[in-house]
Amino acid sequence: MVGVIGMRWIRTGRRRRAAALAEVTEHILAGETADATLRLVARRLREVLGADMARVMVLEPGDVLTERAADGAPTAAPRGLLTPGGSAPARQAIRAGRPTVSGGERKPPRYRREPHDAVLASVLDAPLLVRGQPVGVIEVVNHSGGRRLTHADVTTVGLFASPAAHAVARIRHREHLRRLAAAAAGQGSVRHTLDSLAAGAVARTGAAGCSVYVLEPGPGAVLRMVGGGHGHTPPSRKPALEAIAGATPVIHEGGTLGASDGGPARGAVAAWPLLRESTAIGAMCCHFPAGRDPGEADVTVLEVIAGHAACAVEQDRLRAATQEKAVQEERRRISRELHDSVSQALYGIALGARTARELLERDFAEPTGLAELAQLAEPIEYIRRLADVAIAETRTLLCQLRPESLETEGLVAALTKHVEALRDRYGIATEAKLGAEPETTPEAKHALFRIAQESLHNVAKHSRARNVQLHLLSGPGTITLTVADDGVGFDCQGSFPGHLGLLSMRERAQEVGGTLKVDSRPGQGSRIRATVPTAP
Repeated sequence: MVGVIGMRWIRTGRRRRAAALAEVTEHILAGETADATLRLVARRLREVLGADMARVMVLEPGDVLTERAADGAPTAAPRGLLTPGGSAPARQAIRAGRPTVSGGERKPPRYRREPHDAVLASVLDAPLLVRGQPVGVIEVVNHSGGRRLTHADVTTVGLFASPAAHAVARIRHREHLRRLAAAAAGQGSVRHTLDSLAAGAVARTGAAGCSVYVLEPGPGAVLRMVGGGHGHTPPSRKPALEAIAGATPVIHEGGTLGASDGGPARGAVAAWPLLRESTAIGAMCCHFPAGRDPGEADVTVLEVIAGHAACAVEQDRLRAATQEKAVQEERRRISRELHDSVSQALYGIALGARTARELLERDFAEPTGLAELAQLAEPIEYIRRLADVAIAETRTLLCQLRPESLETEGLVAALTKHVEALRDRYGIATEAKLGAEPETTPEAKHALFRIAQESLHNVAKHSRARNVQLHLLSGPGTITLTVADDGVGFDCQGSFPGHLGLLSMRERAQEVGGTLKVDSRPGQGSRIRATVPTAP
């Protein structure tokens, strides 16, 4: 009778566990939030195990455990065992990378202050793993007098660990995106700072208006107003350009700038350069009301505010440079990993398939074995073709990242590798006349490579061309890249909503001071010509 009751109890427990897991799975498939999923996991797990409390903790940046969901509450929290955030057993489970069961030991008689049958809290901790890395922990607790959790309960907790880890991964990903968005929003902080400085200049000097201009780095050398515009006087770039050109303050007295005979009088203008190691990176331009010239106190205030503005601009550029460096390093790392691991593995698969095919042909060389040879060779040939396609796809991915050869070997080597990948993947006959490595800036080389990459991608995807020509010509003061094909062509005067390839190529050429010309007609192929200067 006891055995029958025990078997019924086990079957009932299994049904409850299966129902709880099915509810959690349906919750995830229904698109519920990750936090709601964790709350459901904690509640159902506590009910299935009959525990006093269950909670899920997330491993935050800085190795901090944060409680994200909990069900049940301790009647009296044991000292040293549970904390609002992490706990010592949870840390132990994360370090071990496997579930742990702790507590439940009886106290020695000489230290006992409780009834003889009282026990400490029993705690079961199971780490939540994503790709082998801990992202959090599930903790189940029974308090004094409750059932001692055993290693048999580890299996049940492990069943709930997978959906909980999935939810925790979503939370961590969301928090990571939020931090990135906050960092991106910090890019606008320099505008806010410059706006505040310009408003302060207007308030402290009595100027009618103040604007801050920044000289954008790069070959374009564009002067852009990034802050200010306060007051009622329209901003003027001319004094700012004069201050930047001379790297010294420029003050025009009232009526001397832009005022015509008999016209309305203009106030004084003071332009102060934003200096970085004696080099002007921008200027702050203040317009004063008619009849009021800036005094010595105004000049002092403007000098101090311009210094703060220069520091803000420089810090923003350093931050942007640091982010760009991190992005480039990550691209190089991914490129190396793809080349050293994935590419080599795919090549090994293709080589193994070819070897297996050759062995089959040798062993079934007799005419009676041709039918069996065809039957065995078909799946092997399918594997070989898949491996070849995957190798070509990997080469394309390597080229889509900024290739290391563009920085080390040069533009010609990078274009050569990209042409080879195009031939392997699409089988298009490609004629490449690249010549010697052009003498130009890294920015211009990068722009030309991206233009060639986008052009060849369009040829492969849309043109249905059989032949394509890629030419790189260095002339006096310019470099010209030409991509021509014999495909179906298109109306280059038309609009293509949702397709930004041509716009992207044109912008890349303009960013380095170049031009892009597109010549195509339906049925007559296409020709794209990008010309960039050799010097900024």
